[in-house]
Amino acid sequence: MKKILLLAVAAAFPGFVHASGAGTTAASFLKVSMSPRAMAMAGAFGALADDSGAVFVNPAGLAQSDKREVGLGFTSYLQDAKMGNLSYSDTIAENRFGFGASFLNVGGIEKRGLNDNAGLVSALDTFDSNDMALSFAYAKKDFLSGSLAGLDAGCAVKFIRSSIDTRSATAFAADAGAIYHASPKVNLSLAMQNLGTKMKFVDVADPLPFSIAAGALYRAAPNLSLTAELSEYINDDKFYPAFGAEYWLRNAFALRGGYKFGYDTANLGAAVGLSLGFGLKVAGLGVDYAYLPFGDLGNVHRFGFWMQF
Repeated sequence: MKKILLLAVAAAFPGFVHASGAGTTAASFLKVSMSPRAMAMAGAFGALADDSGAVFVNPAGLAQSDKREVGLGFTSYLQDAKMGNLSYSDTIAENRFGFGASFLNVGGIEKRGLNDNAGLVSALDTFDSNDMALSFAYAKKDFLSGSLAGLDAGCAVKFIRSSIDTRSATAFAADAGAIYHASPKVNLSLAMQNLGTKMKFVDVADPLPFSIAAGALYRAAPNLSLTAELSEYINDDKFYPAFGAEYWLRNAFALRGGYKFGYDTANLGAAVGLSLGFGLKVAGLGVDYAYLPFGDLGNVHRFGFWMQF
């Protein structure tokens, strides 16, 4: 039933509706706004990000590619909740720019009134919940010279809007990130996301899910990338370690997997936090898929398409 949707999603994703730590954050859909490729690696993607999807996790990653690329992803969550994202990256005057858009829609949520004479809470109508974020990013390769040569840096500005029934709220935020190419095999990354204004629907304003993530990439072989990332959600007081891997076969088919710690394994089972997926690319076209199990709540399938030109 759709009336249980918000509770189900809250259990499935860390802090999705309400933070269980220090406080409550708004626009928590931003925590899972990323490409299917990144999700298949449990989100441990900040140091590897080398496609247009970098705009969602670490804007500095846009500098790791010189391709013009457009990406499109979509997901059907529990009880018909839908999420989509669009990304674009390009080079203008030797500088890298990116655009990202994320959307989440939860429809058909039951609206209930006060108790009637029998003590029952009657259903009055239904309403929708919608979230949207637009990001504009800039990145520069070899941002510094000297001892820090090999450091890529990027930043992004973000507009966020959420609506619940007839109420809506907006916020502005900034992202920033860096990737240091320590050696041909090792990247180190640092990213800050969602540092911005609060969102106020009526009287109470809630902060955005501000986070800081430190990551590492080790290229164990030309076709095998191993990643790790530590994410701290400051306002939620939550900490999520994650590990991921990507293995390419003949540079055309990729197998991906990862595990993210911090989910409610007691209620959702040990498999929650696991991510699996694959990627296929041919002549500048690609398809990505990610699978995320959530126990009794069901499974989430994320799909994506991208094109380089």
